[in-house]
Amino acid sequence: MAGLERKLSRKSPRSFATLRPGTPADLPVIEAMLFEAFFWSPTYERPGFDEFQEHPEFQKLVADWGRPGDRVIIAECQGQPVGAAWYRFWTEACHSYGFVDAGIPEVGMGVHPDYRGRGIGRSLLRHLLAEARRSGVAALSLSVDPQNVARQLYESEGFVKVGESGTSWTLLCRLEVSQVR
Repeated sequence: MAGLERKLSRKSPRSFATLRPGTPADLPVIEAMLFEAFFWSPTYERPGFDEFQEHPEFQKLVADWGRPGDRVIIAECQGQPVGAAWYRFWTEACHSYGFVDAGIPEVGMGVHPDYRGRGIGRSLLRHLLAEARRSGVAALSLSVDPQNVARQLYESEGFVKVGESGTSWTLLCRLEVSQVR
């Protein structure tokens, strides 16, 4: 993901974002954005972040971050993280809600509420899709509540519904793999 840093135009003076590849040291950012992804709706009762970190699903999703195949892109505004998009490979025995196959990594993405609706999520997702193509990944999957406005973003970028898990939809995006690595 070398040379990824990019400026994004946004609707207000504070709407400047830079995208950069993440590292294992960005785990706190990933955790914060995972929290935002889980509690995307303003009508959801949000637990404290410390309480959420104790939840088994949260712990599973961030365990051993930085293992082979993990990829993350961080969005920053004025040097502060405001969003992240990532993917990880899972196994049949250990996976999350959007699991399709062990050869298809699952996407996670979150944007701080103050920065939603300004194109940061789309830019993060597009860069993550490009990184997956460069890495030879054939497809990406994810889980989304069908009421989540982000579902429209995912569908507009090529994700299609392939199943349901509880109250969420499983979406899949097949990729044309880039010849350049």
